[in-house]
Amino acid sequence: MPRTRFWLWTVLLGLAAMGCSLTGVLFGPGAALVASQEATATPPPPSTQAATQAALPPTPTRTQPERAADAGSPQEATPAPTLTLAPRVQEQMARIEREVEEIRGLTASRPVEKVIITPEELARKVEEDFLADYSPEEAAQDAVELWLFGLTDRDTDLFEIHKTMLSEGIAGFYDDEEEKMYVVASDGFPPHARMTYAHEYTHALQDQTWDLDQGLGFNDETCDQDTEYCAGVQALIEGDATVTEYFWFFQKATAAERKAIQDYYDNLDMPGWDASPEFMQEDILFPYVYGQDFVLALLRRDGWDAVNAAYDDPPVSTEQIMHPERYPEDQPVRLTLPDLAALLGSTWEPITEQNALGEFWIYLMLAKSDTLAWRLDEDEAKAAAEGWGGDVYATYWEPDSGAAVLVQRWVWDTPDDAREFTDAFLAYAQARFGPGTQDAQGRWMWTQTPWGVVIFAPQGEQGQAWVIAPDRDLAERLYQALP
Repeated sequence: MPRTRFWLWTVLLGLAAMGCSLTGVLFGPGAALVASQEATATPPPPSTQAATQAALPPTPTRTQPERAADAGSPQEATPAPTLTLAPRVQEQMARIEREVEEIRGLTASRPVEKVIITPEELARKVEEDFLADYSPEEAAQDAVELWLFGLTDRDTDLFEIHKTMLSEGIAGFYDDEEEKMYVVASDGFPPHARMTYAHEYTHALQDQTWDLDQGLGFNDETCDQDTEYCAGVQALIEGDATVTEYFWFFQKATAAERKAIQDYYDNLDMPGWDASPEFMQEDILFPYVYGQDFVLALLRRDGWDAVNAAYDDPPVSTEQIMHPERYPEDQPVRLTLPDLAALLGSTWEPITEQNALGEFWIYLMLAKSDTLAWRLDEDEAKAAAEGWGGDVYATYWEPDSGAAVLVQRWVWDTPDDAREFTDAFLAYAQARFGPGTQDAQGRWMWTQTPWGVVIFAPQGEQGQAWVIAPDRDLAERLYQALP
């Protein structure tokens, strides 16, 4: 799914984006983390929109130093900065590093290099790195895929949406490819930047301790092939850093710092975020909102030892993140699709060949459609997505004609889960595609839709298949090819 782009370019959330206090959290045996006496109450949380604006930009949290050394790589396009940190700022950063190491129980194996740049240089670097990972052509293909899932219009300019969102609220970031912290030399080092520095320094500690690229396989190649795995890993990484910055806020920040941070979030404005599609907002927030809850659940089990152990046995799905009690035992069922490329022919190009949608994106499809009239109630959508056992989907398009196809299979934990999803999907489909017809085999079909012909059918007691194709003959051939 196009969400892999969001993994490459994440937005760091500020205080109370999750609307939850860490004071009074109950930890497992042996854990000794307790909020300071000053932190007896959480300030009123800002809106999700405002919290997202507190953002540092892209934090991929992967280690790929070889890319930084490539001749002619986009990273080299940004001129080498010559600015330096004021002694007072250096002292504040060193203080935060010591405090984060104390909170997190991790120690840096080497100093983290800091690169001081202007806001203009940082914005340019962000755009250069973004362009290196994502092209307008890829964005156009993503728009076709999202259109098939009913989440955007097929002409949506995702490339410009991403660029606009990345241009807002930039304060600095940790580049795991270069293993450097980029710090903006502007307005000193205000309290909100200190909090985000606590978050970012946590990423540096994670990277030095576990090698997020090679150790966890959190990299472009893996994420292109298994977005569910990467969603789980990213939620662990970002949830860990988010909880750590909360502890820093309550345990280490002064009362004056906490007030300034809250005021900063309360007065931010981010029009690019406001104008972006809802599903995109929720997808960007997922590793922070759900990741925080997942990490808190681990802390309750056995303190930071349980969080550390998760890096050795990482979560592999959005289901495990959304339902921490199912981690690590509830493993996804791996489904497959036949060779659709051979069936479609040489004029068709793959967008996604074999990947999973996962519980969270099933919820997004049902609850955050592009058209309000198609949307199910959020609770209904979440209930329908729960009980996910596994899925696989593929999307192809024909560039010359603009035609596109979607083929998907699901399996659920129980027959009751399968029936619940079927009922919810049919309610969604009737709203989106109009009245359908059911044949003697129990298959539902819509033959006149803006997407072409749609087939939805049960597969045994615990599964379903879904096909969208430009004409009935191709839809039937795709459906009949499914196992």
